[in-house]
Amino acid sequence: MKAQATLLVWLWQAQWREQPGRTLCAALTIAVGVALALAVHLVNRSALTEFAAALALVNGQAQAQLLSRADTFEESLYPLIATRPGIEAASPVLEARVPVRGTDLSLRVLGIDALRAAQITPGLLPSAGAGRVDPTALFADDAIFLSRAAARALGVAEGAPLTLLSGDRVVELRVAGSVDAPGEGQWLAVMDIGAMQARFGRLGRLSRIDLRFAPDTDIARLRQAIEPSLPTDVVWSEAQAAEQRMSNLSRAYRVNLNVLALVALFTGAFIVQAALNLLVTRQQAETALLGMLGAVRRLAAIRVAVSAVAIGMIGAIIGVLAGLALAQAMLSLTGGDLGGGYFSGTGARLTVEPIALLLALGGGVSVALAGAIAPMRAARSISPARAVRAGSIESALSVPRRGRLGLLLAAGSWLLLQAPPVGELPLPAYAAIALLLLAGVMLVHTLLSPFAAGFARLSEYGATRIVPWLAAQRLAGAPAGAAAALGGVVASFALASAMAIMVSSFRVSVSHWLDEVLPADLYARTLPGSTAAGFGPDLQHLLAAQPGVRALEFTRLTPLLLDARRPPVVLIARPLHAVGVASRLPLIGPTLQAPADETPVWVSEAVVDLYGLGPGDRIDLPLAQAGSSAGSPPLRAFIAGVWRDYSRQHGAIAIDLADYRRLHGDGLANEIAWWLEPGIGAQAMIDAVRKLSPITEAMEFRETAQLK
Repeated sequence: MKAQATLLVWLWQAQWREQPGRTLCAALTIAVGVALALAVHLVNRSALTEFAAALALVNGQAQAQLLSRADTFEESLYPLIATRPGIEAASPVLEARVPVRGTDLSLRVLGIDALRAAQITPGLLPSAGAGRVDPTALFADDAIFLSRAAARALGVAEGAPLTLLSGDRVVELRVAGSVDAPGEGQWLAVMDIGAMQARFGRLGRLSRIDLRFAPDTDIARLRQAIEPSLPTDVVWSEAQAAEQRMSNLSRAYRVNLNVLALVALFTGAFIVQAALNLLVTRQQAETALLGMLGAVRRLAAIRVAVSAVAIGMIGAIIGVLAGLALAQAMLSLTGGDLGGGYFSGTGARLTVEPIALLLALGGGVSVALAGAIAPMRAARSISPARAVRAGSIESALSVPRRGRLGLLLAAGSWLLLQAPPVGELPLPAYAAIALLLLAGVMLVHTLLSPFAAGFARLSEYGATRIVPWLAAQRLAGAPAGAAAALGGVVASFALASAMAIMVSSFRVSVSHWLDEVLPADLYARTLPGSTAAGFGPDLQHLLAAQPGVRALEFTRLTPLLLDARRPPVVLIARPLHAVGVASRLPLIGPTLQAPADETPVWVSEAVVDLYGLGPGDRIDLPLAQAGSSAGSPPLRAFIAGVWRDYSRQHGAIAIDLADYRRLHGDGLANEIAWWLEPGIGAQAMIDAVRKLSPITEAMEFRETAQLK
């Protein structure tokens, strides 16, 4: 056994000296897939770890929460819940993400009742600044307390003023101390809830109520008793539901990037197979000699396996090192969400899990071994007596019924395409791609043999150069060897072509979509993350009265939590009836006429897929009706059609602005679209609008060409 191991090491060293470039190239294909897969996992795990830490701080010991489905709800619900039997403690919270004046940053602000929060979320309790011993500082109407990360990012110290923008209000506050519990990466601020309600124009409003139950309380029964009495715009949520919502929010980019990593690994497996097939071909004489000298036949297969393990280990080690560096670069440059905005307000640090590194190493070696299966079978089948004769490698590399197996795999891929998603992920479709690729590689030999024979016959006529003639004869005489090498080329070229076609198709589709959804010359919006805030009618009138404006449209975006386990959908209220729905929404399929007594809405494709709704169905919008009591039913709307929306993967619902304001009573807006008069430059309009208000000063402005 020791002699065999020594021999295998010697043979591997000889192979490395003879073919270092080919071996390293095969290892690098493994390294690319391992690096990308590991980097995506580490980035997402680091971001989710930081988010979970922030969630643990904000939720504290809350066992459940009553959440607003939209922005806020009436605080009259709080005493009814706090005095309910079985509820040991209830803490009201008002939350908002508001822009910081003079910067392009926004700050997550939590308004708490310090006496109630001490029972459930003690980590949110602020500490007064240096030299302040008066506990009433916590209740000052201008006091705000920042986490260390927020204070560093904003460059403010204790006692310094801080100006925030809430809707069309300018809120002047004073940094009275700090919130010490948040981790180094968490941006948040804490205020007294009463002061926040008054200063931010949200008197009588709450964002959530944190609940902790008395011992031995039947939580399921208590929930069944409370839920029917909750207002339309309030939902019961378990404490861990927020983490599930966040995981779902970032799942799309994680799945896509992991599939990209699998594509790289899949290609790597075929490249390794091609390299090892070539190794078997070039070293069949050595294999025959070893057999004649008494080596067991399986030694040739073991030799290929050792080569595969070595290639896989080299690739995996390079991939792990590259993955760690790539993950750190991603976190530094784009954050834990790769710039997607999912984890805004948290600065994730790289979290390295030993199990993840071991899985990455094992994955690289496993992929290399998977690519070595066919070469191992070929090496094992070589007979020493036949290996010295011409054509031995053809019989070793030929697989009986390869064409039939390829057709069977192709049929299996078609069947998988008919299967539904698994866990809302298109896993059967990914498996179908893998089977189709395998089928193509299997069929290479079947298709190559007649082509090679025809090419050889064709080369007999009029051949004037010896090299093409020799190549044609070689291809015709050894199609199995050529097919073995060609498999890796087919796999890599097919995947590269498929991705290029997919990206090009998506790019064209998005370009056409942008032409439909961006008809204006100039757009502006409040800072991202503060969509709940907006500017009122007075500022809207000022904007409409600006010279040089040919037409102006306001839009109101409101997040709606239809399901506590999913991220919110976005309700888009914009003028539709007056200008024509088809001119503002890229509709798909027919549009239905809503009954006279019902309000029409149009849902995006994501709403159809995620919630199973379609044209002709009714949807309950969790919004309080204008002038209604707390127990009024939700706004029931008629789904008149479906539209395509590439910008909101978790769903969007469009409603006419006039219908929205009439039913909900909300006159605010947070997006603007301008059509300018000829000769009026966009920059001139931006400069004029910025001077109107602190709100417009902090807005994001984009010309249509920039957005596209």
